[in-house]
Amino acid sequence: MSWQQFQNLFSGIQRIGILGFAREGQSSYAALRKALPKANLHVCDRSEPSATVMEMLRRDPLVSLFFGENYQEGIAGCQITIKTPGIPLRDLHPIVQQTKLVSQTGLFLKLYGRQVVGITGTKGKSTTSSLLYHLLSHAGRKVKLTGNIGIPPLDLMGEIQPDDIVVFEMSSHQLEHCEVSPHISILLNIFEEHLDHYVSYRHYQLAKMNIARWQTDSDVLIYYPGNEIVRGLISEIAPRSQHWTVGSPEFGKRKVYCTGANLHIDTTESKIALDGGCDSSPLLGTHNRLNICSAVAAAYQLMLSPDEILSGLKSFRGLPHRLEFAGERLGISFYNDSISTIPESTIAAVTTLPSTATIILGGFDRGVNYTQLIDFLDKSQVQTFVFLGNAGRRMHNEAMLMNLFSQKNCLLPNSFEEAFFEAVQHTPAGKICLLSPAASSYDEFKNFEHRGTFFKSLIDSLH
Repeated sequence: MSWQQFQNLFSGIQRIGILGFAREGQSSYAALRKALPKANLHVCDRSEPSATVMEMLRRDPLVSLFFGENYQEGIAGCQITIKTPGIPLRDLHPIVQQTKLVSQTGLFLKLYGRQVVGITGTKGKSTTSSLLYHLLSHAGRKVKLTGNIGIPPLDLMGEIQPDDIVVFEMSSHQLEHCEVSPHISILLNIFEEHLDHYVSYRHYQLAKMNIARWQTDSDVLIYYPGNEIVRGLISEIAPRSQHWTVGSPEFGKRKVYCTGANLHIDTTESKIALDGGCDSSPLLGTHNRLNICSAVAAAYQLMLSPDEILSGLKSFRGLPHRLEFAGERLGISFYNDSISTIPESTIAAVTTLPSTATIILGGFDRGVNYTQLIDFLDKSQVQTFVFLGNAGRRMHNEAMLMNLFSQKNCLLPNSFEEAFFEAVQHTPAGKICLLSPAASSYDEFKNFEHRGTFFKSLIDSLH
């Protein structure tokens, strides 16, 4: 795919906006400048980039800069605007309606969509993307990894060959303006999250569904029918693609599922069993079995043999901050599940680790409904809850109003570090201390990775 084809996407456009100028916005600028060196660009963001980047922009005579509170006014007069995922849809100024909003993801899919496996879901998309990338690369396929996992897709422009496979982790923010879907799409699940970004939960669901909405009958959709929201959207939107289900032998003609330790691939023509396939990797929990099945379904579509799939599963090592065993100190086993930002993932973590005696919960409050989590934790074997931040305090208050947790230890420390050491004091030897917050990290940390790394550093400080 040549730069000329990227240039053709902007044919007849006189002025292009870039809305948001962090990593992906700067990537868009670099791609536009390479393909369209004479285009007028409007760069718009609430915050200025680094001094080095500002100096680069000021040397460009065809760039107009709009930073500060009224940054979105810079979109006026732009026929097309590339919006970065970090700017919430609900915060867009009415003036933005005067331009056509597109995304790097949508532009990339127009160019390379037939080579793309797109993966989305509220939870599990990074694990599934990394596992599929590993299966393909371990089998010797030419594969690239991009998207929400940290690599802006336009950074790959000019590097992708016709026989390359692109594994693309897609957030709802990346999908919300797409009018084209990947050739192979994986929709893992949809739970209530990102309520601070969207006008409503329904808008979030529809953004996710763009991964399959535009598929044709030559494309493939892989999904978990046990998720009620996913099942309802697929029934409503009715994508034209060939459907594969994961997780159960009871749904669909084409499916991948586990029975015990074994993994099964059933098609209309054949049935394949991979002995031990579901227990071959270090991924723990029922939710990770669904991630394994999803990655395997895509790998099978991409012509990997059963032996290649099984070998890849055995050599995969997993990602940090996702039910990660973080060490043993003082006889206590510590698990880092900092990726958990919603109730469903915390429920899955406690179910997977039944020896959990203490759990650290809470953080930044985004208004998620915690009723199901509170009821589950009250009935669980966990004895000590350490509540952090506004989200943790709301969980605690709601439990008190529901007359729950009366048989539990409830701690309300003032900081993450204090929470950790109180958790250690209340965890018996031979049991698990689990970080699985069911909340965002943005009150004390930059992101969930920062939170998980700090948790592991506190573990290392114990003797």
